[in-house]
Amino acid sequence: MKQYIYIVTILLVSSVVFAQSAKEIIESSEKAIRGNTSRSTVAITIKTRRWERTLKLVSYDNRLKRMSFAEILAPKKDAGNRFLLIKDNMWHYVPKLQQTIKIAPSMMLQSWMGSDFTNDDIVKQSSLIDDYTHTLEGRETVDGVECFKVVLVPKPNVAVVWGKIVYFVSVSKLLPVREEFYNEHNQMTKLLTCSNVKMLGGREIPTVYIMKTITEPDRYTKMEIVDIQFDIEIPGNIFSFQNLQRK
Repeated sequence: MKQYIYIVTILLVSSVVFAQSAKEIIESSEKAIRGNTSRSTVAITIKTRRWERTLKLVSYDNRLKRMSFAEILAPKKDAGNRFLLIKDNMWHYVPKLQQTIKIAPSMMLQSWMGSDFTNDDIVKQSSLIDDYTHTLEGRETVDGVECFKVVLVPKPNVAVVWGKIVYFVSVSKLLPVREEFYNEHNQMTKLLTCSNVKMLGGREIPTVYIMKTITEPDRYTKMEIVDIQFDIEIPGNIFSFQNLQRK
């Protein structure tokens, strides 16, 4: 009987450590690619069977305060579109209309500027640390890289866009390799691959992210980090309506 209780106790302790380790893995991976704050310049290429276009974007992120700001710099016809996130609220300034549109929570899953990324992907409204529970389901080899497989399930009563996320993190560097996004019916609808790891901004990070929509195999969106700075001081007025709506 004592031996049985001992084994059960060990299993319970192990499961707690396992759960804690899963959350720590995601937290380490998120911090590695985002830092507490960051400023980045990225090129986003949307490719379909019939056409292709590339957007240049500058983005500011404060992960701790859950604030983001992004602005399209090119091409000229899209330049000036700006996006502001303050915690759970997102706004889009449309220069052609000179209007600011509030993005409702129900719209966070919609396509961002016709790409395979969602509004939530661009401004990072959902927190993978705070809004989900984390379970480590072992290890798998993905694209030749040994990875931890972590399953993220939304916490009750938290407004997030995904029913589940399966996150593969490299064992050696704790960097994201692949993310699978599932709807509420447990169907994978999006697939993100992270590649071309190199030194940028003083860190070794993936610099190419390709998002695919499962139901549309003839298209994809590639996001390439051109430049990035981590853990920098970002002026508070960056995350303001004055900056969002400036002419």
